[in-house]
Amino acid sequence: MTERPRVTFGVTAYNNERYLPGALDAVLAQDYPDFEVVACDNQSTDATWDILQDYAARDARVRVFRNESNLGESGNYARVVSLARGEFFRLTSHDDRIAPTLLRRCVEALDANPAAVAAYPQAVVMDAAGNELFACTGEPAVRQATPTRRIAGSMGLLTYCNAVFALVRMDVLRRTRLHLAFGTADRTLILELAARGQIELVPEYLFYRRGSVNGNEFGGSTNARDRYAWLEPELARRRRLRLVGNNEQLRFVRETMRSLAVSELRWDDKVGSIVAFGTAWPASEARIRLGALRRRYRRARPETPKDT
Repeated sequence: MTERPRVTFGVTAYNNERYLPGALDAVLAQDYPDFEVVACDNQSTDATWDILQDYAARDARVRVFRNESNLGESGNYARVVSLARGEFFRLTSHDDRIAPTLLRRCVEALDANPAAVAAYPQAVVMDAAGNELFACTGEPAVRQATPTRRIAGSMGLLTYCNAVFALVRMDVLRRTRLHLAFGTADRTLILELAARGQIELVPEYLFYRRGSVNGNEFGGSTNARDRYAWLEPELARRRRLRLVGNNEQLRFVRETMRSLAVSELRWDDKVGSIVAFGTAWPASEARIRLGALRRRYRRARPETPKDT
């Protein structure tokens, strides 16, 4: 492939042999043909690299690379973005599935709205076997005119963080700090995008993400230290997971404010965005936690036997 593709699907791979073939099959089945797949293997110890090489040998749209060392999820994400050639970029998780029309519908949404920097569809959470658990309802389109208002209007994106898998304009993505090296960095990236432009919602369930009734199983653990050992092994080995660095919420607040402060936005938009975030986020976080508790309760509650 010599011509620049319109879209790059980015795959950050590390010990993903179980689900990776299904994710790649779903990408290659898209009915919008103008795309490439860029996959970087992070020194996997299972069959992940062999799987990637096999797909690259069978389909010229698939370009695969192997890092000389494990860069962590953040470093691997940055490398995938650096190798991408598309006008648009979509991160593709190894264990998720997408409908054949997802790419076309997201491209159409961005083409129809030049003010939008990203577009994402509605999503369904499925379990390890692919059974549907629940639909991600209430996620918004973010179409406010100013960065300050968009930040305030983006809190609904943080419930499930599906917008981190949006189709994004590459030139805008490369102006962000990308995916930082902490567990809730997807939230920071989403807000960085919202500060720079509108985010469209495609009102169709086209994205099927792996998870559980208790949340995302990304990294295989809900324990912060174990999750860091999978996502950012070098960081974990150097024992930098302590105090604020190990507190996901405080790290998220600190890095989000820093990202907004160092952005290319005008100074008044920077200040307004930081104030909007500091005002809106605490109430949003409370709603997210309450919603998670309600979902957990509804699924744990035993069914009431019917009278016979």
